[in-house]
Amino acid sequence: MIKKIMPFLLPIILIVGFHFGKKLYHQPDYSKGDIAPNFIGTMPNGETFELNDLQENFILLEFWGSWCSDCRKSHPALVELYQKFHNKKYKNAKNFEIVSVGLEQREINWKNAIQRDGLIWKYHTAEFSTRGQKMFEQPLASDYGITWAPTSFLINTEGYIIKVNPSKITLEKFLTEQLQ
Repeated sequence: MIKKIMPFLLPIILIVGFHFGKKLYHQPDYSKGDIAPNFIGTMPNGETFELNDLQENFILLEFWGSWCSDCRKSHPALVELYQKFHNKKYKNAKNFEIVSVGLEQREINWKNAIQRDGLIWKYHTAEFSTRGQKMFEQPLASDYGITWAPTSFLINTEGYIIKVNPSKITLEKFLTEQLQ
């Protein structure tokens, strides 16, 4: 009996194991309850910002790339979320902000993607890989343990990561519960 089942069972076990291993590999180093590492970002207009300066807000920190089709497909939902929840009154936060971190090779691709995708929030920054350097080896991506794009973190007003890779539905539910 086992000999008859084994040819069917083994591929299923291998597929499930592969997908589980892939999911574990793509999990960032930081998880719920960790303090988000601070950084200084330079926006497309040349101005700088510091993540900790935004700390009185709920922050969705989004790592993405102009080259990443999954990232680009998720942008309409992020724009909708931003429009719906930015500048609302929250119980324990000043606002809801999105901070985008582009993992790029060329600045023009990053700026064009922001424009084309209508990413209307203020806080965009990028890390540009140098010759021979991989996208996920850039300092900020490395600090956050990014191995896959898109990867996102929801950060509370105290600087703690409270959700990793939350879905749009999860974010909407959380932000709605936080409204005054």
